[in-house]
Amino acid sequence: MPVLAICPHCYKTINVERTAKLACPDCGEEFGFAELQKNKLLVDPRVEARELSSAKNHFVNADFAGAYGHFKKALDANLNSYTAQYFVALCDIYLHETNKSFDVMNGIVSMTRNALTVMSRSNAPVADKLTFIKAMLSDVKIIVTRRLASRDKLFDSDIEAYRKVSIADLEKLLELFKIDRELIMSFAPEVTAALVELVECAVKTCYKAVQTVEKDGELFSPNDEIYKKLLSLCNDYCFFGHSLDSKFDGNNFSPDFKPNYAFNEKVLARMDKFDEANKPYEKKRLIGFISEYENMLADCETALRFTYLNCYRSMCSRQNKQHAKLFFDGLKLVYRLLFPRVVMNDKKLVEVRFGKFVDIVDWCDILTRFLVDSYEIDNSIADRLHDFYEKLYEIIDMYVVPDIERIEKAHKKLQNARDAELEIYRKVLFDAACCCAPALKKYVDFSVGKDKTRAKIVKVCKMASEDFLMLSEFKIGEIEQSNFYRPILQISTALLDEEQE
Repeated sequence: MPVLAICPHCYKTINVERTAKLACPDCGEEFGFAELQKNKLLVDPRVEARELSSAKNHFVNADFAGAYGHFKKALDANLNSYTAQYFVALCDIYLHETNKSFDVMNGIVSMTRNALTVMSRSNAPVADKLTFIKAMLSDVKIIVTRRLASRDKLFDSDIEAYRKVSIADLEKLLELFKIDRELIMSFAPEVTAALVELVECAVKTCYKAVQTVEKDGELFSPNDEIYKKLLSLCNDYCFFGHSLDSKFDGNNFSPDFKPNYAFNEKVLARMDKFDEANKPYEKKRLIGFISEYENMLADCETALRFTYLNCYRSMCSRQNKQHAKLFFDGLKLVYRLLFPRVVMNDKKLVEVRFGKFVDIVDWCDILTRFLVDSYEIDNSIADRLHDFYEKLYEIIDMYVVPDIERIEKAHKKLQNARDAELEIYRKVLFDAACCCAPALKKYVDFSVGKDKTRAKIVKVCKMASEDFLMLSEFKIGEIEQSNFYRPILQISTALLDEEQE
């Protein structure tokens, strides 16, 4: 009477007689009945059925330890039982997934690959195999989403750790999508849909991990190495998503920008509140509460960095509406930071101040990127830049130009002035040139048509820089050695380049 056995060569389930010499009807290889007994390759259907029945009773009652034991006995009774093979691994994951030393993602991939490999040896109908795969992927999705969702607390408490464990998990899960398409039957719409859902879950995790977060005024952004890894993983998952479903589009995803919006709104509201309180000084373009203004600018700078990093380190499409809102917030913030501060100093004299020149250059770079990318979304950006230059020129014309004219008239006198007095005027000219710098193409290389106001600011910048060099007797070497005044040479070079265009 024939019995069920597993070929020791091709591992297919076959019928064999109890004779000394046998041959596999599938692969043709020869072997002996004793070899089957020795390697536990004989199948006992009755034991398998009994143990599977007992195991399922334990499993539905969430007794995974009890279920594991019975599934293991069923597998011992039939090494080609893909059902037992799968549930042994699944119970193992359920029993140990909360154990930090247990590798859940590797477990999921191994569980799926091994179950599919064993299933490929089975003579079960295609419909049964397909039902099994759908059920298996449903379990996989539950485990993966639960594991990734369990990291929310870690995201809030230690974003760097969250990024590292997310990368480790996503790198391992990626192997699931490298399983042979025929083996996992991805041609079936239900299987395709399940796999795409897993891709979406992975892509969302990439988007979450890559975003910059703010905590107590400090920004936490991924470094270049982490960013590149997350970007690469996101691209890989999007590739698999599109290969499974041509309608899949990674650009439809977006990070959670709500914390960034809330931070920006708080800073922008503070700016509006300050402007309202400063109205008595507005006519003369003065800032009446400089200490409050400087504190506000510190928050403004944090908001700008926050916004800039999320715009260019978030993998979000430029056309995404949430992304577009960040661009326009960023423009408001950078305009405020580039605007000079006109204050009344201790000697009751009006003084035009600006931030460190290195900051101005940095902000100009950010402004240029925002302008170029925002122009694709809203072509009124050029008008907004023109408005900025109009307001900037009002201050320059009101305070900077008169100072330059006064210094030019007193030039001969200044040549014989004491060093301390000469230094005051050099500082005035240097500040004037720096205030005008955002109008130079080297620093803000964006224009739609010729902007006459921009040209007027450039002209004032040229006057200030030339007068500074004249007062300094064109001692370029000394200026180069000065940590404070060295940027005037960069401005002069930028002016020369602009004239030659």
